[in-house]
Amino acid sequence: MKIFLCDNRLGGLLGFRGDVINHLLKQGYAVTLVAPDVCTEWDKIGKEDIKDVNIKYVNMRPNSLNPIWDILLFLQYFTLFRKEKPDVVINYTIKPNIYSSFAADLNNCNTICMVAGLGYMFKGNSILKRFGRWLYKKGLSKAIKVFTLNQENHKILIEQKIVNSEKLILLHGGEGVNLSKYKYTNSDFSSKTTFLMISRILYDKGYSEFVEAAKTIKQEYKDFVSFELLGPTAYDSPMGVRKEEFEKDMNSDTVKYLGVTDNVPLYLGRTNVVMVLPSYSEGLSRSLMEACAMGRPVIASNIPGCKETVEDGKNGYLIEPRSSESLVKKIEEFLKLDETKKREMGRQSRIIAEKKFDVNHVISEYDKIINGCKNKN
Repeated sequence: MKIFLCDNRLGGLLGFRGDVINHLLKQGYAVTLVAPDVCTEWDKIGKEDIKDVNIKYVNMRPNSLNPIWDILLFLQYFTLFRKEKPDVVINYTIKPNIYSSFAADLNNCNTICMVAGLGYMFKGNSILKRFGRWLYKKGLSKAIKVFTLNQENHKILIEQKIVNSEKLILLHGGEGVNLSKYKYTNSDFSSKTTFLMISRILYDKGYSEFVEAAKTIKQEYKDFVSFELLGPTAYDSPMGVRKEEFEKDMNSDTVKYLGVTDNVPLYLGRTNVVMVLPSYSEGLSRSLMEACAMGRPVIASNIPGCKETVEDGKNGYLIEPRSSESLVKKIEEFLKLDETKKREMGRQSRIIAEKKFDVNHVISEYDKIINGCKNKN
């Protein structure tokens, strides 16, 4: 059985769905990854951990609104599927959910889609955005099942009649995390506390709020705290932090930039880390799930996709999105806790991860759908 997985970045497949891919390979399926032919350092992460997988490249402009590029993308998918004849096509992110789904349907492939988050297309009511939502609806209509990662997005897709409710599957624990890889370690904040943000360097991940909070906190707690940022830059994205601004911030000694890595546990496993994500929009944040699994306290935005990882005051704190003041307040609140309470927050994070975020729950959902396709064929 041939299974194709399509995403707008190779790194999205290798980094976020590596456990699912390895499981499918162990089941004896022929697995092919389809992604743009742009290969950054982030896109290479996880490649060494996945063997015997094919990779096919397409020419995609993920952030372009030019219809010519989108038509060309559809034709590439169509030609690829016509030649390779996959049994199942699994799509992630907006453009694959639309154009790969159309191409798969015309080639009689079973299609599964994942809505990781409802982004800019669902904000506002311009003609362009209404057309985008119509296209998205048409693309998702070709799928036999559609995964969602949080209750709010699930509800919107039903209320706006984007997807038939019978097709929708809510993954309550998002895409899950490998609890064996992200092992629990006790916290120790007896010396210095590191506030770590793991994400692409985008404004809508709360980059500006994180930097502003770091500046404020360091005025009073300079000898007791550090702020670090881990993740790829995104200068090509409309929401990417501008290169000049980013380099100026990183050279100011306010935040330390760690670059990109294929070993996130190395950084999250440090016992003095608090995970911070002041994001504006998420499906269900992988970095927050990973932090919970390793027993790190969490400070995150009170929005769908983040709030599922935080029991406010128990394993961390929820903050107002787009508010550096709210972030500063909760960082100070954490710093003033006694050591026992700080460690208990880390322990509660692991309990939440074990209860909600085990990747094996997600894998079982994939298996059910794929086995249904095998029986149908």
